[in-house]
Amino acid sequence: MGHVIGLLGGVASGKSTVASLLRKAGWLVLDADIVARDVVEQPEVAAALAKRFGNDVLAPDGSLYRAVLARRAFRDSASTEALNAIVHPAVRQQLGAELRSAGDRDVALDVPLLLGSPLAQHVQTWVFIETDEERRDTRSAARDWEPDERARREAQQASLAEKRARADHILENNGTIDDLGAQVDALLHAWAQTNT
Repeated sequence: MGHVIGLLGGVASGKSTVASLLRKAGWLVLDADIVARDVVEQPEVAAALAKRFGNDVLAPDGSLYRAVLARRAFRDSASTEALNAIVHPAVRQQLGAELRSAGDRDVALDVPLLLGSPLAQHVQTWVFIETDEERRDTRSAARDWEPDERARREAQQASLAEKRARADHILENNGTIDDLGAQVDALLHAWAQTNT
């Protein structure tokens, strides 16, 4: 296995953007949200979600109404824990398998709740994406979330202070995509120098 980094940051801080930049640089990105989208479409998982959150989270064709599920799953901690109990085991299993099969490739983990996940044991370097509240609010609104959706989701995660304290590196994401890309490039260059 190559170098493994874990991406940390608040909701809508830009972790997916950093992951995309790393992917363009040749890193393997394991994105739990992408894996979860596949997992929740599995008939047994969809059935469990409907049983817990109501049959109307499913469309007539059996696909998931993701926005309806999200509103119900993130309304309180008990609901979020129920969602996690249904979805996370399969997501962790698939991510673990992909990580084990990565060979010598460098890997970035874009995984919510990563600090408390068994995957954390594989992380060699933690990178925190620092983004101000106003920008995160704007990005959340662009996702068509309800005004308090970001706060509800963050309440179920480790605090920003805890994530920041764990970080080996901090990327500032309050400028342009080019500014962020330059920081990612500098970080990759520093790692390359260290490992030569």
